[in-house]
Amino acid sequence: MCTRCLCDTTISSIRFDSEGICNFCISHDLLMKSYPGAEQTREKLNQLLRQIKKDGIGKNYDCIVGISGGTDSSYTLHLAKELGLRPLAVHFDNGWNTDQSVKNIKAITDALDVDLETYVVDWEEFKELQISFLKASVPCIEAPTDVAIFGTLYRIADQENIKYILGGQSFKTEGTVPKEWSYIDGTYVNTIQKIFGKSKLKHYPGLSLVSLFKYMFIKRIKMIPFLNYVEYSKFTAKALLKDVYGWVDYGGHHYENIYSKFAFGYYQFHKFGIDKRKISLSGPVRSGLLTKKEALAQIEREPDVKEDIVDYCVRKLGITKSEFLEYYNSLNKTYKDYFTSENILKYFKIPIRLMVSLKLVTPVLYEKYFK
Repeated sequence: MCTRCLCDTTISSIRFDSEGICNFCISHDLLMKSYPGAEQTREKLNQLLRQIKKDGIGKNYDCIVGISGGTDSSYTLHLAKELGLRPLAVHFDNGWNTDQSVKNIKAITDALDVDLETYVVDWEEFKELQISFLKASVPCIEAPTDVAIFGTLYRIADQENIKYILGGQSFKTEGTVPKEWSYIDGTYVNTIQKIFGKSKLKHYPGLSLVSLFKYMFIKRIKMIPFLNYVEYSKFTAKALLKDVYGWVDYGGHHYENIYSKFAFGYYQFHKFGIDKRKISLSGPVRSGLLTKKEALAQIEREPDVKEDIVDYCVRKLGITKSEFLEYYNSLNKTYKDYFTSENILKYFKIPIRLMVSLKLVTPVLYEKYFK
């Protein structure tokens, strides 16, 4: 284990320096140069706000905020309104929402008087895609949802002529998930479906590499890691959301979605030995929001995901328990066992690094996909 955070050799790409500090901590420190403390970042934030408001003149909205009902996205929406922006809230409904996440979304959008646009998947098609990922025996079975969220956000931004998407991701408070644990790539999703699925994806809101470059560099739509610009703590954010909006906690990182709870709290943990809490807790440890001792105490017990959640997911997917166990017990693989965009992306490393220096691309993307 790293001498500073919770990352350890269950991460195949981990490396340690002479002091036992891991490459993810080093990456964190590099990112902090772009997003230092709130005082140093305040002018950057003010410049960003002025630009968003200027580019939004004459439009119904000046930015999009993706919302799931979880802490980060809910607080991002709250913050956007508090800072005088005119956001459109966008929710991607993959069919696995918890009742509480729906209530949380309604409570905060109603209270803030924010319009909400919800994209609902074609359930039969999406269900088949999720089964394909189980058959592929890879840890990142939530990749179809992750890709579709980004695809949906970019599509709606393009339709509404909105140039800014405010994301609730924050490397300061939740770390950066290793690629081998969570690889997000539209080509990868299409590959898995082509190999293991029965039909082509016709309605799935995916995001190809070509489309991504079109949205980023032709349409000039920017994905902004908004929470990196402020002093953000999940603990204080949850307290505010509960007090102001009647928001209710859902018990775990990404547990506002039933399939995410199954994927991270059961499937990855038991099949691959992946404990994503090591990543989500390492962020606060590096940022001084949590001591390493306190973080270690939180992972002493297994994630609280009981067998009834597994049974529910199996039934909803329309497969038998024996079919699920067949997929579950098959040989573990990674995204590297399948065709992806990774080999193409490596040719763009230098241009992307230049774009980071010009502030056209977030350095978070570079640190995860190009280092």
